[in-house]
Amino acid sequence: MKILKWVVGIVVCAWLGQDLLATLLPRAAMELIYARGGNQMGYNSLVVAPVSDEHARTVVRPSPDLLYASCIYNLEDGPLQIEAPIPERYWSMQLYQMNTDNFAGITNRRDERYRVGTVLHVTLIGPDQTPAQYEGTVIQSPTARGIILFRASAIGDQAQQQAALDATRCTPG
Repeated sequence: MKILKWVVGIVVCAWLGQDLLATLLPRAAMELIYARGGNQMGYNSLVVAPVSDEHARTVVRPSPDLLYASCIYNLEDGPLQIEAPIPERYWSMQLYQMNTDNFAGITNRRDERYRVGTVLHVTLIGPDQTPAQYEGTVIQSPTARGIILFRASAIGDQAQQQAALDATRCTPG
């Protein structure tokens, strides 16, 4: 009976520890990225990263086949306006909340191929705002803070993709 109590105790502690780790670690990592990125780049503004090489570590394990840009956002003072030209080759915009969950994404692949050659206009609003108050494409963030990651193909001639990232805007408004 004593062994059964120990086994049950170990299983309960392991389950609680794993659950605690699975919920706290992503949040802690995102808080660190948010604070470092905000201090270095500022909030609610787009930063286009230099082309990745073997020494680049601003993105964890960056792909040399992709160009990156990011916008660390804080919606406490109001919505964010995102404007992005969509190039022909691979491009995506992914939005992450503070627990690292990807809550929205827009791309130029498959069903969204019609976006190529257009300029995307998105209003990103906070969890307490009403989407009906805004026109056009509106995305509601589940958290007031988070990160938007833009990626574009860097394979071959990357001039069009680089120009698209350079022309992308992420501004309060």
